[in-house]
Amino acid sequence: MLAASDLEACFGAPRGYSTVDAWEEMEASTGPLPMDYKEFVAGFGPGTIGRFLHVLHPQSATLDMFETIERMAPLCQELVPDTIPHPVFPQNDGGMVQWASTAEGDACFLVHGTEGTWRIGVWFRQWAQWEEYEESVPVWLVRQAEGRLTIPGLPLHTHGGFVPVD
Repeated sequence: MLAASDLEACFGAPRGYSTVDAWEEMEASTGPLPMDYKEFVAGFGPGTIGRFLHVLHPQSATLDMFETIERMAPLCQELVPDTIPHPVFPQNDGGMVQWASTAEGDACFLVHGTEGTWRIGVWFRQWAQWEEYEESVPVWLVRQAEGRLTIPGLPLHTHGGFVPVD
C-alpha cells in the first residue's frame, strides 16, 4: 500500500479537485473503477506528470476524460485484437477505460482483470507496442517518478512533479 507521504513527495500536496463521485456517470457504463485511482485523480485533479503524461478527469475543461475517450477509442479499437489485446470502452461495454495520454499520443488504460482487479495497459503509439503492468495507478506513477520503474517512452522521472490544469 502506498502512503500519502510518498504521493506528496513525488507530486506535491493534493489539491482536492473533486470527490470520487466524479466518475459516477462513467461507472454507470464501465462498472466500478479502481478506488485508489479515483482517489488519486480526485485529490490531484487533471494535470501533467513529468511534463509528459496527461492525467484525465471527467470534470476537466482541459483534460476531459469523456472527450478524450470519445476521440481516441475508435482509433484504438481498430487495433484490437491484432495490436491491442483488449476491447476499448465505449465501443465495447466492459472494455478498458483510457485514464491518461502522453505528449507523444500514447494512451494509458485501466484494464479489467479477474474478480474485480485492474491492471494498467499502455499503448505506445510510436512503437506500435502494447505493455501491461499489474500495479495500481498511484503505485505505478510513484515508482516511475522515483526512478524505481523505468519505462522506455515514459520519461516521468526525468522532469518529475505534477502540474495541475483547470
